[in-house]
Amino acid sequence: MNRSFYALVVSQTATNLAFALYTMTVVMYLYNETGSTTLSAAVTLTSITAHMFSSIYLPLISDKYKSTTILKVSQLAQIFILVGLYSLFFQKLSFSIYILFFLLLACISFLNGFFSPLKSSIVRSIVPESTRVKANSFIATVDQTFLFAGWTLGGLMLSLLGKEVTLMFTFFLTLLSMISLFIVRVEKHITKTQEQKKLFKTFTYGWKYLLKNKGLRVLVLMDIMESWVGTIWIGAVTLTFVQEVLGKGEAWWGYINGGYYFGTLIGGLFVYRLSNIMKGHLTTFMLTGSFIFGILTIVYGLNTNAYVALLLVVIMGPSFQIRDLAQETMYQNSADEKTLTKVLAAKSSLVQLIFIFSIMGVGILTDLIGVKLIYILSGILLIFSAMFGFVHLVLKKQGKKLEKDNFYTSSNV
Repeated sequence: MNRSFYALVVSQTATNLAFALYTMTVVMYLYNETGSTTLSAAVTLTSITAHMFSSIYLPLISDKYKSTTILKVSQLAQIFILVGLYSLFFQKLSFSIYILFFLLLACISFLNGFFSPLKSSIVRSIVPESTRVKANSFIATVDQTFLFAGWTLGGLMLSLLGKEVTLMFTFFLTLLSMISLFIVRVEKHITKTQEQKKLFKTFTYGWKYLLKNKGLRVLVLMDIMESWVGTIWIGAVTLTFVQEVLGKGEAWWGYINGGYYFGTLIGGLFVYRLSNIMKGHLTTFMLTGSFIFGILTIVYGLNTNAYVALLLVVIMGPSFQIRDLAQETMYQNSADEKTLTKVLAAKSSLVQLIFIFSIMGVGILTDLIGVKLIYILSGILLIFSAMFGFVHLVLKKQGKKLEKDNFYTSSNV
């Protein structure tokens, strides 16, 4: 792994930490000023929706500009928007200020949404196939370490330093991310996808590629099923479970969230150590991780002891990371850099859309059938997803081509 890779790690870590701190800052500010949980929760919904539109738009510019150029421009724009957001803290809240707040939040989230798909494409370009699993696990470990610190210490930072200083800190983190991108060197790959000039072809290319590649189609269907489950770990649902099932207060809500991030950190280190073993067995590790995650989710839903619940979420972290990192490597093996950007953008927009509907659906279901049953049903769906993947990727051998860097060329679509 070279200097470009480590610069990319710094850029991603700074970006994600900045996004976490800025989100906490805005949510806490709106809640303290209005006392409205709904308005504070709207920050998350705005972020997810903007990310979805970002994924839809990305294919239209990914052929015209280098990945690093897009990221540099988006980071620079976010810096200016953060300055604008900072100035709003000194304004008296009114309806127009609320609207401006959420417009700026949507713009930052839209620009931030470019990072993940482009990051995966850049890793595919600068890291050889033989060390790709190790590279992905290293990025995840460093990223989760800082996110764990950010989400754990962010509240303390806000209480001690205030929202203005915390937001300025996110400003400098975003600046660090942009500067780091200037060190990343990505070779310009000329592919047939770059020759496409028609807007509609560019827009639909990633979707066509997903439909053409049977293995990728299975991965996306698994992602869709697991996106419905993902919302059980958002704030409102986890808080309800902690209070109603575990019989604990907000402090334990923080412990459960921190425990999960700590588990994912351990998971990243675990995958890093296993990276040589995982090569050539990505499908097996992905399905095993997904299956174990499903089992643990069911046990979590059945459990009523807070200490056992904390232990379970810590154990969930490694199983999730094994599944997630194996899957990400399979995506990277499926296409060249430019095509991969479109594929990941198409997948991301679809998953974000499902996630938006899931937020509303899980909230309603929680009120109707209870939070305990929500976790049990979610675990069952995760197990079904793993079984679905096993049938198609292993028994029908549709995942074989995703094990190695042996992708379809753009002419196949």
